[in-house]
Amino acid sequence: MEIPVRSQTTGLNLTPLIDIVFLLLVFFLLTTHFIEEDGIGVRLPSAASTTVREKDEVAVAITRDGRYFIAGQQLPLARVEETLRGRLKPDTIVVIRGDRDVPLQTAVSVMERVKKAGANRIVVATLEEAGAS
Repeated sequence: MEIPVRSQTTGLNLTPLIDIVFLLLVFFLLTTHFIEEDGIGVRLPSAASTTVREKDEVAVAITRDGRYFIAGQQLPLARVEETLRGRLKPDTIVVIRGDRDVPLQTAVSVMERVKKAGANRIVVATLEEAGAS
């Protein structure tokens, strides 16, 4: 009489591995600081002191060649005020992201229109100087 041989295949249980990968994914998603960049090529001026961006802000970008952008949308200077009126809330910070080569008068013109739109807080975006702490 022959004894039947049962072949047992041993497999790798992937459930714990999948659980660990899922937990790592959740951890990195929750701890990552998401920064919305507008994608406009603006070289910011440098300053010795900088602050962290806040959530409730609207950025107005001014490029070197004099183009204006709000939320990645190019618009003429005449439409900056009306575009901001629809986006501003009482505590919204308006960040002027002007290229370092933009004339001061251009930046002041934008700031005037931002103020007319009802902004209470206007900030000029800068990069931290190398060696400043």
